[in-house]
Amino acid sequence: MLANLLPGLRDVRAPLSTGCIWLLALWLILEDRVPRPRQAQGVWASLYRLGDLIGPAGVLAAGSFLAYLIGTMLTVRVVTVNAREAPKAARFRSGGTALTPRVSRLAYDDLVSFLRDQGRLPRPASEGTAAVDPERERGERLVVGLAVRDILGETRQLRTKLLIASYDLFNEYDRAVGEAEFRKNVAYALVGLTATLSWLQSPWWALLLLVSGRLYAAGVGSEQAANDVIVQAVVAGLITPLSLTGAAGVPAVPTGRSQ
Repeated sequence: MLANLLPGLRDVRAPLSTGCIWLLALWLILEDRVPRPRQAQGVWASLYRLGDLIGPAGVLAAGSFLAYLIGTMLTVRVVTVNAREAPKAARFRSGGTALTPRVSRLAYDDLVSFLRDQGRLPRPASEGTAAVDPERERGERLVVGLAVRDILGETRQLRTKLLIASYDLFNEYDRAVGEAEFRKNVAYALVGLTATLSWLQSPWWALLLLVSGRLYAAGVGSEQAANDVIVQAVVAGLITPLSLTGAAGVPAVPTGRSQ
């Protein structure tokens, strides 16, 4: 039963946590403008009366719901969830000739072998039989990077296929996505809280940015772990993206193509 509740808790954890942090920052800014109960009039007086009516537990529940709404509006989804953001899963450098996907080196190398087995990448030349061609290697890296981008761009569909193919592996992917969303969004919210405290109190509060940076780095690591699950599931043949079936995506590279 607990296992069934965990996915739902992960969906709530990120927006609720970030909403609480943003709500705290908003309170610090507006606290001086909120009238005391005896001085309250109009809407403020109505809110105080409502608070007395529902009690502390009701106020806590209402505050939690408000924090959740704020967090839901401000939560940033990780790139593996939204296909329209798939290009962000790979960072272009050097004018677009080199592409570094957010996957581990192990998953990257496994995908290289997978694409070579499918004939989408030529086999490397044997040592001593041909000189290393930098342009060829750069082109191969670009093809692999584009393949990763296209695979991650289908994550919305592939995660459903993964759920059918392997429930345990899907749970591993879902856990990594949940951790990435939680850590990255809390990091964003802490930046806002740090800016508020630095403005209202002391610049020394800017040291909290170290915490934000550490959380963000951890979130990127979790996001990479989620991407690895998808890529490795493709390599293992558990799921098949359209980008590798000829319906869309990277065209095959003939192994006998002359350079």
